[in-house]
Amino acid sequence: MKKAYNQIWVENLRVQRQAAEWKFRNLLTEEQEAQVKELFPEKFYRPGIFVKIGLFCFAVVAASFFVSFLTLFLFDTGSDTSFSALSLICCACFIVALEHLIKTKNLFHSGVDNALLYAAITAAMVPVFLLFDHAPLWGYCLIALAVIVPATLRYADLLGPIAIFGLIFTIMAELMMKFPLGKALLPFAVMILSGVIYTLARKSKDTYYHECRRIFEVLALVTFYLGGNYLVVRELNALISGLTVSVAPQIAFAPLFYFFTLVIPLSYVFFGLKKSDRVLFIIGLVAFAFSVYTYKHYFGILTASQGLVLAGIVMIATAIALIKYLHTPKHGISDEQNRKNSLENLQSVIAAQQLGVTPADQGLEFGGGTFGGGGAGEAY
Repeated sequence: MKKAYNQIWVENLRVQRQAAEWKFRNLLTEEQEAQVKELFPEKFYRPGIFVKIGLFCFAVVAASFFVSFLTLFLFDTGSDTSFSALSLICCACFIVALEHLIKTKNLFHSGVDNALLYAAITAAMVPVFLLFDHAPLWGYCLIALAVIVPATLRYADLLGPIAIFGLIFTIMAELMMKFPLGKALLPFAVMILSGVIYTLARKSKDTYYHECRRIFEVLALVTFYLGGNYLVVRELNALISGLTVSVAPQIAFAPLFYFFTLVIPLSYVFFGLKKSDRVLFIIGLVAFAFSVYTYKHYFGILTASQGLVLAGIVMIATAIALIKYLHTPKHGISDEQNRKNSLENLQSVIAAQQLGVTPADQGLEFGGGTFGGGGAGEAY
């Protein structure tokens, strides 16, 4: 699908952000950073966060007034059909305004374009709920996917991946909950679907969807772990079964979920270090902490205060030991900040820009382990 924002400017913006990060780490001088901005220009309007919030609120109010004006003076909204027609007209108007502002004002996720996109999607979904009020939940989700997926592909909005992810899992859960076997296999289905989404997201190399891909990866890693976590599966199984007991009953395949609860976080940490993937590493640490809580919840013999004190002592001792051990880099891992990376990646990109060739080393790729946003290079 054709993209709404200037693809070249999006790529240049990412190069500028990478250069700014290297400047912060004293890998570039101010003159070199200025040269990067000159070689990779972009003309997007990108206000600060507070201005962006203000513009978003203003656009929402303006869209509401527009809908109210049409409702009061031009349309008779006494029936669902007429109100649905009004919603579709408003959706078309919002899309036209959005496209016009992007082309003329060079907006790039600046608040106004986000608000108009959300207003257009909402207006497109209103007729679905009005005209098909007895449709199953998975039907609404499918229609929502048919609207949100194209919008995300064109505008790369950051809420799009979250909505798509939630809708896909809602459809799966809604269909599997209709059968007893589906309820039993739901945790495994969650893990399989999460793995598929993570694999597909990792294959995407388009800079235009870089942030969307990051969101998909994070959500997939989290749901993959939660789908195999013993506490989550046991408590949700009791909730699905309608049990109101104080202690949830034991679940089938309990040893397997004990195994998942321990192994998945350790795997995240291991591969996060091996691949220099900071996101995978951090999620692994958080998941491991939740795994500790899971085992303590059912098998803990210490009080809460005793557990916190013991955990704090272990964490501090482990941190001190690792800092001392990694003071000299070992296996490509170090406790020092990443300041040893060369400028080969940026130089290859600049050379490609000047000579019109594509660099062989895609050093700016996320998660590749050379330097990109997923982690560090030789010193992590």
